[in-house]
Amino acid sequence: MRRAPEERKRLPPNLEAFAAGDDDAIWRRPTTRRLDDPRPIVLIPGVANRDARVVYEARERRLRAAMKAGDRDALALELAEARRLRIWRGHSIVGFEVFAENVLGIPPAEVEALVARATELGASAEVPSDDTVATWLRAEAGLLEASRDAVVHLRGSGDDARLILEIPVSDSASALAAAGRRAAPLARHHAEQPKDVVDRPRGMPRISRLERDPDQD
Repeated sequence: MRRAPEERKRLPPNLEAFAAGDDDAIWRRPTTRRLDDPRPIVLIPGVANRDARVVYEARERRLRAAMKAGDRDALALELAEARRLRIWRGHSIVGFEVFAENVLGIPPAEVEALVARATELGASAEVPSDDTVATWLRAEAGLLEASRDAVVHLRGSGDDARLILEIPVSDSASALAAAGRRAAPLARHHAEQPKDVVDRPRGMPRISRLERDPDQD
């Protein structure tokens, strides 16, 4: 029985492309962008150390303000973002727990409760890649150059993640210009890297160039 087109089981996209004449479709895979930072002293890869410190200071200031105001939900969300951003590295602190307990004075049990609360409020627990963290930090450092009240949030995770920029309208033009200057080197880095690579086994020519053996017909 011939099924309707929408009911037929489709081949994986790479096999469909191969069947359509793309010889390397079965060998092609997306490349993983690598963030190389050759500096001898790096607080956060891909971010100028001065910018890492600026963002650290701004985020510590917001955390302390939430603590002073007794706003548990705001504190939970700020703490969750600080963990995702690995902000403690901007001040040469060895880890999140040390930052929370020794710098902010939050006991470990309370930290766990706050992180759990942040999850209930919709915060993601995914640890972003160094590439994403660098983009996030550069954007926030640029905005902070023009406005003390600026902040950048990372919403969602994986391919659905979005950067949300918050900046007073009065400061927006200069802030976005500063953020753009910091993002430009990363944009060039991404443009120079191939989007995909072909893992065809060494020595194997393209399928279309292989001579067919008449005895195999």
